[in-house]
Parts: sequence; C-alpha cells; structure tokens
Amino acid sequence: MNDFLSPQEYFRRFGGRPRKGLGQHFLTQPKTAEKIVSVADLAPEDAVVEVGPGLGILTAHLLEVCQKVHLVEVDPVLAEYLEKALRERGHGARVYRTDVLRFNWTRVAKETGRRVVVVGNLPYLITSPLMFHLLEHRRAIHHGVFMVQKEVGQRLAASPGSKNYGVLSVLLNLYGRVQALFFIGPGQFYPPPKVDSLVIRIDFPESQRDFGGVDFSMLRAVVNAAFQKRRKTLANSLAGFQGLGAQRVREALQSVGIDPGLRGEALTPEDFATVARCLAGGAV
Repeated sequence: MNDFLSPQEYFRRFGGRPRKGLGQHFLTQPKTAEKIVSVADLAPEDAVVEVGPGLGILTAHLLEVCQKVHLVEVDPVLAEYLEKALRERGHGARVYRTDVLRFNWTRVAKETGRRVVVVGNLPYLITSPLMFHLLEHRRAIHHGVFMVQKEVGQRLAASPGSKNYGVLSVLLNLYGRVQALFFIGPGQFYPPPKVDSLVIRIDFPESQRDFGGVDFSMLRAVVNAAFQKRRKTLANSLAGFQGLGAQRVREALQSVGIDPGLRGEALTPEDFATVARCLAGGAV
C-alpha cells in the first residue's frame, strides 16, 4: 500500500505546484507503480536507486520488496517531504539531495556489495544525459527500469534501419540490452503530460564485451560522428575523424567489409564496433 500523499493531496495541503523546469509529472496510479516495480524483478537483498522519487508512489512499492533503497531527488522541497515521511513511517531508505548526473553509482555498489538496480520516472530533459551517465558507470549497474516519453523510449530500443535508430540505440545495445515493455497514457499522471510514456528495461551484463580494446569514449565518438549528419555516407561522416581523409576512411571501411557508401543507420551495433576498431588502429 502507498503510504505517501497523492500529488493532488500534497499540493492541496502544502500549496505550490509541480515544477515545469524539472519536468515534474507525478504518476498517480498505484497499480501501475506496482507493475513497474514488478518488472524490475527485485530481490530483498538488492540495492535499488530510485531516480526522481517525487512523492513516493514507486518508493512505497520498492520499500515493500527491498531492504536497501536509495532515493535521488534534486528538488529540495520534495526531498524534505520524503525524509519526513520516511522517518514517520519507520522506513530506512536514504535520500540524496543531488542531481542524479552527479550520483556515485560505484560507491553504492561497493557499500552494498551488489551491482545497483535503477528505477525511475525520467523527465525528458535528463533522459539522454542519464543514459550516457549509466553507460559510463555500467559496471556498477545490473539493470534499470524507467518511465520515459514514448518517442524517447522508442529511440533507445530502436533497431538498425529505422528512423528512431541513433547514438544511444547503438551504445545501449553494444553494452547491454533494451526492452520496450508497456505504454502509460497521460491520464495516469498529475499534471498530465502531452505525450504517452513508455516503460523500458535496460540490462547490463556483468561480463562486459571487450571490442578489441576499443574503449567507450572511442566508440561514442565514432557513433556520434556517423549520426551527426544522418544523410551523409559513412565515408563522408567519418572524414576528418582522428585526422583521416575521406579516401583513407573509405579504404579502412572496405578492408573490414563495410560499404563506405552506407549511412550510419544501416549499421548494426556490432558493425560500429568493427568500424571503431578499424579507425582506432589496425586497418588505417
């Protein structure tokens, strides 16, 4: 059962309104919150970090399942409310008053002795930055379940050749696995957003792939270059990368069996790893 106030009751009692600048749209349906926590497949001993807990509708269900719950809330007013509500109910969750993009995932994983599970209702403006942040700290993270704007979620889970396929589609599927789970309509939030939401799950395997010694920053740079101007061919998109001319890039791509006349959207994530290895050393 949800011990926390509904958004409508909270703002009726304490005044104020949801902060547009923080993208605050509060989930109001406990059954949906329960479903989201359910697909996170949590065990009692898991260390779970909730991003943007707001007024605690997901938190209530996380506390029923896990002993180690960490809440990251950038809004100081909501953080204070959560701390008070948790104390009054005797819950042991810890509240961090910070921007999640500065959160130390590795420290929590070390403190708890387990890779972290991340759950959250993500505002549009932080979704992409947070995905890159999670990728950089992927060794400390087991998996995550997130509510995101539908269009954003479809981009994260997109396959090669689709219009939604892009940088994060490639990187998330190189280092992990993305699943689109179910949609949530705007009527389940307060205030209702103008778009549908999508719940996604991202898993990061404990044994990370090597990609021939090519690191994350190199892979990200190659994929960024390939998608910077989507209508350009790979040879033209990557020309100038690490000082290479278009002809050298063309020769390098051909040497590993990749057509330099293709566009980035035609390559699989594994193809991009091949391109990065090729440009990083051997084939050029």
